[in-house]
Amino acid sequence: MAVKKGWIGVILLLDIALAALIINSYLDQKIKTPSLLYIPNKSNTQIVKSLIRQGVPLLPIDSYWIEDLNLTQDKWIRFDKNSTIISRRKFLEALKTFPKEKTRRLVVYSGDSLIDFAKTISKNTKIPAQKLIYEYYQLSPYKDGGILAGFYKIPYKATPRAIISYMTEYTEEKFKKISEEFLKEYSPEKFKKYLIIASIIQKETWRNEEKPLISAVIYNRLKKNIKLQLDATLNYGKYSHKRVTPWRIRHDKTHFNTYKYKGLPPEPLGSVSISALRAAFKPAKVDYIYFVRDIFGKHIFASSYADHLANITRIKVMRAKIRKFKNFLKSKSKKRKKRGKK
Repeated sequence: MAVKKGWIGVILLLDIALAALIINSYLDQKIKTPSLLYIPNKSNTQIVKSLIRQGVPLLPIDSYWIEDLNLTQDKWIRFDKNSTIISRRKFLEALKTFPKEKTRRLVVYSGDSLIDFAKTISKNTKIPAQKLIYEYYQLSPYKDGGILAGFYKIPYKATPRAIISYMTEYTEEKFKKISEEFLKEYSPEKFKKYLIIASIIQKETWRNEEKPLISAVIYNRLKKNIKLQLDATLNYGKYSHKRVTPWRIRHDKTHFNTYKYKGLPPEPLGSVSISALRAAFKPAKVDYIYFVRDIFGKHIFASSYADHLANITRIKVMRAKIRKFKNFLKSKSKKRKKRGKK
C-alpha cells in the first residue's frame, strides 16, 4: 500500500514537472508582433481578443499569463523595430512595462464615405489612403459606414493596421451595444439594414430632432412599397459630397438610385452618429411620407402629396420674395454708387 502511494506521488510530481516544462516552452516561443499596438482598458480576455485582431499571434489561453495591467484608460505601446520578434513571455510582460505612446485627436465626420474618411486620415497621418481602405476591408464586415463618426486618439506615428483595427474595434463595440438594446442580439447581417437607414438619415440632416422623423418617412415609404426618391442615397462613395443633379438621377444605373429602384440602397452610405443609429432603430410614430428643406435648412414634413406640394409652393414663394428683396438692395446700392461718382 505504501509503495502504491509512493508511485502515485512520483507520477503527480512528474505530471507537474511536465506541465511546467510545456508552459515554459510555450511562453519561450518566439512570436512576431506589429510595432504599434492598442491596449484597451478591458478584461484580460478582451485584451487578448483585441491583440489577435491587430495581428499578434496569441491564443485565448494567453489571457491567463497577462499580469493585471491596472489600466485606467486605453493606451498605445510601440516596440523597437528590432524587438518585434520576441518571446511570448517578454511580449506579455511588455504590455505592462512599456510606456504609453503619445497620441493626438483625429475626427471622423458624420456622413463621410470610406473614401472621404481615408483621404482625411491620410492628410493627417501621411499614410496612403489606399492602404487604409485595404485594412478597412480586411477588418470591417461593412463595405462602408463601419467606422463610427466621432473623435479618436491615434499615435503620431501610426500604421494603417493599427489605426483601422482600433477604429473598427471601437465601432463594433458601439454597434453591438445598440443592437443588443433594440434587437437583443448583434449580427452584422441583421444590423446592416439599420446602418443603411442611419446613413441615409445622416446624409439628410444634422438636426437631432429631425432624425426620428426622417427615419419614419423611410419606414413608411418602405411599408407602402413606394420608392424612397431621396437625393441622399446618390451621395455614395466618390459622390459623397457631390450635388445631386437631375442628370445624375436620370443616368445613375446603380441600386443607390432610389428614384429608379424600390427599397433601400445595397450598402451604407458612410459614417454615422449614435443619434442617427438610434433614430434608425426607433423612428417617430408619425404618418409622414414626404419632406422638403425650407430656406432655413429645416425640413417640413407632410402626410399627403397635396400637403407636400403646398409646402414646396410656400418655400418657392419665400425664395422669390428673398430674391426680389436682394435685387432691390443691389439696385439701391448701384444708385448710391452712381450718385457718389457725380
